[in-house]
Amino acid sequence: MMKNKQHIILALLLVIVAALSRLVDHPMNFTPITGIALFSAFAFEGKWKLIVPFSAILLSDIALELSQGIGFHNGTILVYTGFALMIGLGYLIIKKANLLNVALATLAASTLFFLLTNFALFYPEATTANGLMGYPHTMTGVIASYTAGIPFFKNMLIGDLIFTGAIFSVYSLANRFILNKSLA
Repeated sequence: MMKNKQHIILALLLVIVAALSRLVDHPMNFTPITGIALFSAFAFEGKWKLIVPFSAILLSDIALELSQGIGFHNGTILVYTGFALMIGLGYLIIKKANLLNVALATLAASTLFFLLTNFALFYPEATTANGLMGYPHTMTGVIASYTAGIPFFKNMLIGDLIFTGAIFSVYSLANRFILNKSLA
């Protein structure tokens, strides 16, 4: 039981630290969201696979909204839907945390999130409240939306690989050198 408690505390701390890193100035879309989703799918059991990461992201979005006015926007539902799908991918792909599984899940989750959140048909065609023009609901609009999103996808993919790798690496190293050592 003690080992499980220590692993849960370590996993919670990693998710909290990752979520807090969203509050520090960073390049656009260079965030730990994918890492939080995939790691939570791996580290937690049952309903906690959803409760922990959604709580972390929601609380950090509230903090971002209160401090900078950027926590919530007209695409927030798509972002949270994409986040849920990333957790599902993590659950399906990462049965064992090894480099191949984590890298494959990260690439799949990043791509899925990009495809979902940049699909032009999910956004209004008319001018939005902040003055930005939506994409037309045509194939041209879809292509334009994906094309405009490529620089953000690049940042996201790099951030996802770094953050996901870091979260899983710290967890693995702590398990190997700290938790197992203290249990001996």
